[in-house]
Amino acid sequence: MKKLLLLLLIFIHCSMLALAQSVEKASIIHELEKINDTPSMLSFSNSLPINNQGGHLQGIQFLSHGTSDYYVVSGSSDTYSYYSIIKKGEKSQIISMNKILDKPFKHAGGFQIHGDLMAIGVEDNEAKKNSKVFIFRLDNPEKPSREPLAIIERIGTYKRATAGCVGITVVNGKVLVVVGDWDAENLDFYLIDEEKLNAEGATLEFEYSIKAKNMDRTNWVNPRWESYQNINFVQDASGGLFLAGMAGNEQEENVLDLFEVKSNDLSSFQLQKVWSKSYPKSMKTKFRWGAGIDASGGHIRIISCGEHIENNSEIGIYK
Repeated sequence: MKKLLLLLLIFIHCSMLALAQSVEKASIIHELEKINDTPSMLSFSNSLPINNQGGHLQGIQFLSHGTSDYYVVSGSSDTYSYYSIIKKGEKSQIISMNKILDKPFKHAGGFQIHGDLMAIGVEDNEAKKNSKVFIFRLDNPEKPSREPLAIIERIGTYKRATAGCVGITVVNGKVLVVVGDWDAENLDFYLIDEEKLNAEGATLEFEYSIKAKNMDRTNWVNPRWESYQNINFVQDASGGLFLAGMAGNEQEENVLDLFEVKSNDLSSFQLQKVWSKSYPKSMKTKFRWGAGIDASGGHIRIISCGEHIENNSEIGIYK
C-alpha cells in the first residue's frame, strides 16, 4: 500500500511538473501569437562615417540602460567589421560606430545581448576557415568598452569554423553561448562560470555540437531548418530555455522558428521546434539582413533592420 501511494505521489508530481512546463511554453507561444504581422517603424539618423561597401547589416538588439533605450546593430563591409549604437529619443540617432576588426575579419554576424553582455562573432567570409567570437560588457552604451571580456577562437575547415550567428544567455550561474557556422548548418555550445567571465584571461569551454541535418525532427511542428542569420536565446519564467531562429525564405518572407532547448546538465543539447511563423515580405527591413528578439520588458518583440545604415534609416518593430 505504501509503495502504491509513493508511486501515485511520484505520478502526481511528474504530471504537475509537466503541466507547469507546458503552461510556461504556452505563455511564450501565446506572446508570439499576439505579435502583429506588420511592424511599426522607428526612424533614426546618422552623421558618422560608415563603410557600406561589400557588406550589410547582420543583426539588431535592444538595450535599456538607466533612463535611456538603445538599439545595437552589427555590420560587415569590404574593409572591417563593426557594431553601431542607436540612441532612441525624440530624434533617434547613431551615437557610435565601433570597429571590431579589420580585413580579413570584416564580417560581423548576427548577435545577442543578454543583460549587459554582448556576444558577437566576426569571420573571414572569404577564406571561411576561421572566426572569433567576442564577449563584451556594454555597461555604458554611451562609451562602449573596446576590450572584450573573452574571445572564442575558431579555426577549422571550410565554412565549419565561421560564426555567422551567435546567441548568449545565463543559466544557473553559467554563461552559455551558442555559435552557428555558415548558414547555421552546425551549432556549437560554449560555457563559462559567470564569475569567471570577469577574471583576466577568461576562457569559454566548448561543450557540445549539433549538426542540423542529423537532428531528429519527429515531433517538430514542421521539419524545416532555415539558413538562420540570427539566433537568440529566450527564457521563460521558470527558467525553461528556448532558441529563436530568424531568417528569410525563398519567398522573401521573414521567418521566425522557436526551438525548445533540452539539456539536463548543460553538457549536451537537443532542439525541438515548437512554433513557427512567416511574416509578410517587407521592403524596408528583413530578417535576412538582421533581426533579434527583445524580451526585456516582459513582452516579446521582434526587431529587424534594413540593409545598410544610411543618413536616414528605419528599424522595424513587431509587437
